[in-house]
Amino acid sequence: MTAGTTPLFVITTDDVLRVQLSEMLGVAWQVTPATSITEAHLHLLDLREHIPPDLAAAAEQAPIVGLVHDPAGAVAVLQAGVHEALTTAELLPLCLMRALTAAQIRWQIEYRRRQQLAEARAQVQAITVRLQNEQIRDPLTGLYTRRYLQETLERELRRADREQIVLSVALIDIDQLEQVNWQFGRALGDVTIQHVAGLIRRNVRGGDIFCRYGGDEFLLVLPRVTPETIVHRAEQWRSAIAHSVIRPGTLDIQVTISIGTATFPRDARQAADLLQCVGEALYAAKMAGGNCIRPWPSALK
Repeated sequence: MTAGTTPLFVITTDDVLRVQLSEMLGVAWQVTPATSITEAHLHLLDLREHIPPDLAAAAEQAPIVGLVHDPAGAVAVLQAGVHEALTTAELLPLCLMRALTAAQIRWQIEYRRRQQLAEARAQVQAITVRLQNEQIRDPLTGLYTRRYLQETLERELRRADREQIVLSVALIDIDQLEQVNWQFGRALGDVTIQHVAGLIRRNVRGGDIFCRYGGDEFLLVLPRVTPETIVHRAEQWRSAIAHSVIRPGTLDIQVTISIGTATFPRDARQAADLLQCVGEALYAAKMAGGNCIRPWPSALK
């Protein structure tokens, strides 16, 4: 292909047609035989014998002028998706150049429209995801919200019952958050909440559900975790928090957590009952002075 020539990809089995086109278009065009639609290149497609079933999809890739026998065939190929149609009677230099130019313009318009539509759909999808996240994700910690927990705990319990597996829950409370808020302000209280949430999240499995349950409370739903294992894991969380230091600016802040645990089906079978059990277990841990773990029902003894 020489410099300054415009490529025209011609898909036909008629070699005479290719020669005719080369002579008609002259040196400004390079008539190139092709076997399929090449993305973004201008094509003349011989549709005198049949219309391919995937013509509309091919027309999204490149501008296409369809060559047909008569006006009736032109209507059919235009409906099938080509950008311009040309009859054999119109196969003259001026008609062909007009058709090629019109096909390029129409394809560019449709291409921009498809791009704009795709961008609009992507924006709608992004907004939808953001709105969904706002409903199920706590903006301060990025954890699931209590609303999400209410929607999923029942489902997880039904699955545990169906699969005959245990499911444990742990309710966590930050012991000194009110003191931090009072002494240093709520901004540092928020930093403390984020610190505790982040430290525990690093020790949570992919299948666990970690929620911000209240102002200074977190709840974890842990499928396939036994009463003994949940206490062991809770001790890991408690110890990690107790030995960590929060350093906002020049301050050094340390807090501890209290944890209550309960397990399905040993302690309760319904979501509301299980949440009540774990709440009572947490209350027992707080009454014991905090910085400790109390499983239900031994917490009540």
